[in-house]
Amino acid sequence: MTHAGVRAWPLLAVLGAGLFLVAVDATVLHVALPDLVRQLRPGAAAQVWIVAIYPLTAAPLLLPCGTLGDRFGRRRVLVAGYAVFGLASLGCALAPGVPALLAARAALGCGGAMIMPVTMSLLRELFPDQRRRRTAIAVCSGIAGAGSVFGPVLGGLLVEVWGWRSTFLVNPPVILAAVAAALRWLPRTTPAREPWDALSALLAAGGVLGIAFAIGPSGGGFASGAAGCALLGLFGRRQRRAAAPLLDLALFRRPGVPGAAGGVLLVMSVLVGLGLLLAQYLQVVLGLSPTAAAARLLLVLGASAAGSVVAPALLERFGNARVRTAGFAVAAASLAIPAAGGLPSPWWLGGALAGSGLGMALALTSSTDTLLSAAPADRAGGAAAVEKTGYELGAGLGTTAFGSLAAAVYSAHLVVPPGVPDTARRLASAGPAQAEAAAQGLPAAPELLAATRAACTTGVQVSAAAACGLFALAALLSTLTRRKVPG
Repeated sequence: MTHAGVRAWPLLAVLGAGLFLVAVDATVLHVALPDLVRQLRPGAAAQVWIVAIYPLTAAPLLLPCGTLGDRFGRRRVLVAGYAVFGLASLGCALAPGVPALLAARAALGCGGAMIMPVTMSLLRELFPDQRRRRTAIAVCSGIAGAGSVFGPVLGGLLVEVWGWRSTFLVNPPVILAAVAAALRWLPRTTPAREPWDALSALLAAGGVLGIAFAIGPSGGGFASGAAGCALLGLFGRRQRRAAAPLLDLALFRRPGVPGAAGGVLLVMSVLVGLGLLLAQYLQVVLGLSPTAAAARLLLVLGASAAGSVVAPALLERFGNARVRTAGFAVAAASLAIPAAGGLPSPWWLGGALAGSGLGMALALTSSTDTLLSAAPADRAGGAAAVEKTGYELGAGLGTTAFGSLAAAVYSAHLVVPPGVPDTARRLASAGPAQAEAAAQGLPAAPELLAATRAACTTGVQVSAAAACGLFALAALLSTLTRRKVPG
């Protein structure tokens, strides 16, 4: 089926609408979290789970759902994913407490897992010409990155007017329009003749789930991670022996594919994890309103959009590997600014946000193009699922790893002034948002809030330094392997 040309570009808008909402919901609670904490009063671990359960639920289901689209028809799976996502959004908005919200967020992840790989695999089919496909991938990568960044912006605007529940009520109307457009204009795909290997799907989902729990907020640890690796080992063994494998493992032997998968994982870890910390920093330390904090984060959005616009031309001229390396280097240089103490300055912080957004957009677009171009059109769902598994695992890993790092630094550097009651002391130690509630009515409130802001700043600074180091290492490794693997 070839649909490149005039008709394919309007279809890109249909695909982009769902992809945008899925990306938004990964980060929409970043700015809304303080308001949610005040209303539902979740504990420190529950707060992280509320954010992280969405990507950590989606990650294990991406490969099964992506290959379901290859086997049974991508339009059918996409529309079903839209329906699940819309209903789960209503469940989040109406959740009476933390357990119900967690369950609805998990269901939201299931819907997202059905939408994302099918959307990206359709690009491989709708745009067989590489030049057009690179432009379409850049658009969708920009949409995904922009959605992740726009989530806090949208959350900030809605929270100030209607509260945190309204952040989920924007989804159902857009989903209804996307379903109608998909049923009317999106072409039917011919289902594959090979049987769908349910056992392989279970092994893949269980393996990724084990790794997701190992990196999750509760820290499943070595046992969970080992079990996940063992299941993935069994999955790989079954794929090598299968006549019609669920995922062609030869994909990972193709030039640039391992580096591209790692690039997606790294970009999303930093984008989501550090974005959550910066959203809280802007509100708690700098005292900005949710809307003002979200406006600052628009710098990442604008730079990411600019990166997506220039990426196709750069990929055409320099190749994926060089562009990916340059993206890593730009992101590392930009994050060195807050790592070196440039957080309080609006100009330095603005430059860091813009530069990191540009670098991550280049790295993400080049990585996605490498992965999708490596697979034939009839198996694009598997390649897209690999890319989106890195996307969601990265979002979950970033939320957990950077959140845990910042929390540990915050706790170690928080100096509670004398005269603060033990109850308030324990509440303030749980996090900067809780410290604001603990300080209310206390004579030592100004001193406690000053100590909280200082500890929070140190936590964000150390996290930015860690992200800077990771990107610098990625740029170095990409440079060393570029001559051997022309990604």
